[in-house]
Amino acid sequence: MTDKFTRKEFLKLTGAAAGAGILASSGLGSVANAQSSDLLHRTIHSTGEQVPAVGLGTALEFGTFANDAEFMLRRNAIETLFKEGGTVIDTSPTYRDAEIAVGRALDELGARDKCFLATKISISGQQEGVDQNAQSQKDLRTNKFDLLQVHNLRDTEAHLETINAMRAAGNVRYVGITHFRENQNAGLVEAIEKYKPDFIQCQYNLLDRSIENSILPAAREHGVAIMINVPFARGRLFGPTAGAGLAIPEWAKDFGVDSWGKFFLKFILGHPDITVIIPGTINDYHVVDNIGALRGRLPTGAERERMSSFIADL
Repeated sequence: MTDKFTRKEFLKLTGAAAGAGILASSGLGSVANAQSSDLLHRTIHSTGEQVPAVGLGTALEFGTFANDAEFMLRRNAIETLFKEGGTVIDTSPTYRDAEIAVGRALDELGARDKCFLATKISISGQQEGVDQNAQSQKDLRTNKFDLLQVHNLRDTEAHLETINAMRAAGNVRYVGITHFRENQNAGLVEAIEKYKPDFIQCQYNLLDRSIENSILPAAREHGVAIMINVPFARGRLFGPTAGAGLAIPEWAKDFGVDSWGKFFLKFILGHPDITVIIPGTINDYHVVDNIGALRGRLPTGAERERMSSFIADL
């Protein structure tokens, strides 16, 4: 990107009416009320707004698309998310063409107001972050974000200043901080305690429960919502289960599990501190299955431990 913006120019840009190629939003109000009432919703503590507890991630799968046919896979996944009652989409300017795909899909579907849109600033330097987000606005075709996050604790203080200024200007609703590595849990706890963001995004799955004794207690104490990435451990959970043709255990069917994807997601959702999970996929069938984890009862604490032991013993 070659265009450079001063902070004053940037805030003028984000506060201006959407121009050509920028998708105008009617506002940044809650999108949850339009969704299906039979889906599990969780509360964003800082406002009381509720969101469907499973959304769509774009970190790997959305990546680079070479033609319209490949774009349509991504558009169909997003359209299916909305049809099934989901709203949350998480992306980043560092996920190759993901923001371009999301922005084009939302534009073509006329669906910006159906979407709880989250993206990130993921670069060192405050001015560089301003410039990067200006490009995100072009790629996502909107100058308004439901959630804007500092990615991977990178230059946190500088980017929080930018994000908070954008919120004051009415272009951001929620502020977040993210990471995905276990060895950064302490950094996220420190960020929760120091900055008290609306959201923290981190990894949690049946192979990595480390946040249970670190991030989750801190978030609970400070009223911070939790967005979960890498729920399937980058696919490693499927190898010894679905990949091996392993049948779903009968006892898991008692709480509505009829696929391994639901097994893994319901384990996470069974923890009451989790706000939303963002499994990544461009397969609309998988989107349907993932949203299906929001129906029916959740596993109890004892059932969650049984799930954990079952996977550990494979």
